[in-house]
Amino acid sequence: MDVDGLPAPYWHGLFPRPYWDALRRYSEENGIDPYLVASLIRQESEFNPAAISHANAYGLMQLLPKTGKGEAKKAGLQHYKTDSLLDPTTNIELGTHYFRQMIDHFGGKTEYALAAYNAGADRVEDWRASGNFRDVEEFVESIPFTETREYVQAIVRNAEVYKRVYGTP
Repeated sequence: MDVDGLPAPYWHGLFPRPYWDALRRYSEENGIDPYLVASLIRQESEFNPAAISHANAYGLMQLLPKTGKGEAKKAGLQHYKTDSLLDPTTNIELGTHYFRQMIDHFGGKTEYALAAYNAGADRVEDWRASGNFRDVEEFVESIPFTETREYVQAIVRNAEVYKRVYGTP
């Protein structure tokens, strides 16, 4: 649907920007498009800072306690505990740093990083090694886990919608 076809409040409700100051700050510090991070958070937790998944992932960016602990150590956060992941600012700070590492691990290819964020880096490495993909788009279409394939597609698509709704961050 064309963004201009509906009033802005409709789109703002569907594509919200809560915690925008922290989201933008830490996205920019890590060289990531803030709308991509907003789209990832929208997909992971629907912006619920108290979300805890069945896999025991915490907060907005759904970080596992082990990942959060490692990222907190790298960031030099004092007095970190697992419940710190329920703080929106802390979760975004650690989550964007972790996601940046995923992007770097996969040579700057966001789609690979998103697939790894969802299914794990080892699986993405295996999938890439088992196929002869012409480009990243073909890889995405070939992801064998429906959930992961749709996850990557939704985040990439929704990041573009964020840009159309809000303009340049």
